[in-house]
Amino acid sequence: MNALANRYGEGFMPSSSPSPTFGHGQPLPDCLPQGYYPPSQSQAVSALTPHLYRPVCECHAIYGAGYGAGLANIFGKVSFAVSGNFRIRGNNGRSMPLSLHIRFAGARLSGKSEAHLRFNAPVVEAMKGWKKRWLFDNVLPPTLLRKMRAGSVLSMLSMPEGRGHLAGALSRSFQDLSDLYDSNMPSFDRADDHEQLAGHALESALLVVCVNVQDDAHRKWLDSFGQDAMASGYLFRLLMMECDELAIEGAGAQQPEFALLDYDDRIIELITSGRVKLESMPANKLPVIDVAPEAEQILRQAKGHFCSMSGKALSSRDVIVFSARLCANARRIAGCMHVFERYDGPVSADTMARAVMIAEYFGACWLATVFPSKPLPAGVQRGQHLLDKLCTWVLQSRVSPLSWREADIVALAPNFGWSKAEMREAMTWMCCAGFAQVLPRNEGGRRVIKFELNPNFAPPQLKHQTDMPIRL
Repeated sequence: MNALANRYGEGFMPSSSPSPTFGHGQPLPDCLPQGYYPPSQSQAVSALTPHLYRPVCECHAIYGAGYGAGLANIFGKVSFAVSGNFRIRGNNGRSMPLSLHIRFAGARLSGKSEAHLRFNAPVVEAMKGWKKRWLFDNVLPPTLLRKMRAGSVLSMLSMPEGRGHLAGALSRSFQDLSDLYDSNMPSFDRADDHEQLAGHALESALLVVCVNVQDDAHRKWLDSFGQDAMASGYLFRLLMMECDELAIEGAGAQQPEFALLDYDDRIIELITSGRVKLESMPANKLPVIDVAPEAEQILRQAKGHFCSMSGKALSSRDVIVFSARLCANARRIAGCMHVFERYDGPVSADTMARAVMIAEYFGACWLATVFPSKPLPAGVQRGQHLLDKLCTWVLQSRVSPLSWREADIVALAPNFGWSKAEMREAMTWMCCAGFAQVLPRNEGGRRVIKFELNPNFAPPQLKHQTDMPIRL
């Protein structure tokens, strides 16, 4: 049985020291600069404020949802709840909404549906009685805009499995989605639409996007529309996370809910107050949360850091766009946590530091999914496999030198399922990479060609082995 989630635990600011792990089972992508290590998934989850950290842990322990799915889905629902209550002050003095646009791409059995359904349950309960359509799935863009102009001032585009959404036109309506990200209603496409609404159409509305999709559909969408989405600017606004973690079985009814029930109560409270506010004022006139000067300083420092982390993958102009949009999302994440935790006054430096770490993790995921690592050439893969195999043989034998006859290594090709040419290609890669070298040696008065591992690159256990022969 799984260990119980800590009922009284809380999120904490993890160490900022480099982490060798990025996401669950994800190696560091090639698009990140050398020597840079983004926050790991566990660091991003640990950076959550207490009343968000504990529900994510309980959802994992009880329902088995992966931490990545929990992190993405809880922010989607919290953003929906808080965006109807407040806006947040931007760096230019103007306010911006607290709505987030999030896409989580997970493998099969990653807990996408479990996280979506559990975190969405109090939202559905709190929105009962709302006269206008608020929850949208795979709708066409004209339908969504018509509903929002007619009074759907608080809306959410959310689904547990969004394969149909990625195949639909709404996922490609980049200009409309960019306008709605800023809570602005797009302009009318047809003149008769304006005449039918007779000037009563909403000028501002809130749309939160929290879509769970399969990783293969997400990859196909990026291959087909990623360039257009980036050129339009919307892709930079979209928080994306792609990970291959698997859900666990979960404790189920054996473990009672505590933090999740507190989450439910807070979500219902926020949505109830937000509905009252939105009935009396436009979405762009909601009260504004200020940001403390110390928090603004953290964001300014983060902006330069975001530029450096994306410099290898993006052009100099796109680096600036990436950094600015990620800072804006960090500001919104900080505002969401600030409101959900009932903090008073402006957003503090501590809350902003947590938001920056979470945004940096999302930003690294964004870079990794938009610029995926290219698969290694077959010759390189064979060379790495041969190197690992030779080191394993040496460690198991305990009496090995670091050299063999070249002909003996080539003769092993059928054992690997390779041809002799492929074996020689693997040996050539090892030599070119500096892991080995081919040298003529004299043995018993005879000249032989030896294949030798470079002791400077060999594991420490191999550097002091005796020069005795090995039977391969």
